[in-house]
Amino acid sequence: MKTYLKRNTEKGFTLIELILVIALLGISVTVTNDILVSLIRSNNKTQVINEIEQQSNFVSLKIEKELRNARFVNTPLAGESGKTLVFQTRDGSTIQYDIDTDTGIMSRTLNAGTKYDLTSNAIPGGVVVSCGASNCFSVSGYNPQIINMNIIFTQAQPTPTSSYTGSISIKSTIVIRNTY
Repeated sequence: MKTYLKRNTEKGFTLIELILVIALLGISVTVTNDILVSLIRSNNKTQVINEIEQQSNFVSLKIEKELRNARFVNTPLAGESGKTLVFQTRDGSTIQYDIDTDTGIMSRTLNAGTKYDLTSNAIPGGVVVSCGASNCFSVSGYNPQIINMNIIFTQAQPTPTSSYTGSISIKSTIVIRNTY
């Protein structure tokens, strides 16, 4: 007598195989998603830090360069709380730096002419300029004149829920060359 073996000719996946594939796919998507979110946050943080550093370096280097070659510096005006710095250059030009505490923008005026903004608080990439615990600018001494800067550059944010907030504090002491 011949015995015929019945072969399973139906092709397909079992339910267990499908559940395993779905579980492995879910785990790989979750891990990939976490890595991508981490990379995006890291990129955002780097962009914020770079923008703040660029604007703070630009402003501080510009002020320091002009102050080192100034003829003399006027003390900050009464009532200005040290947010204004006025000085005269060797060629006789008068330069004034102002920090507007309402908008957080630092501006520069040459010879009482047009005021130019040195910083921007526009989003994205803007910064807000403020003073530290003391005045932004203070003048001490007469021979030589010494200028102390204490300026804080903070990221301008659209909402307080941003993924990263950063700030840079510039504390600098500059001696006016022509006063000693």
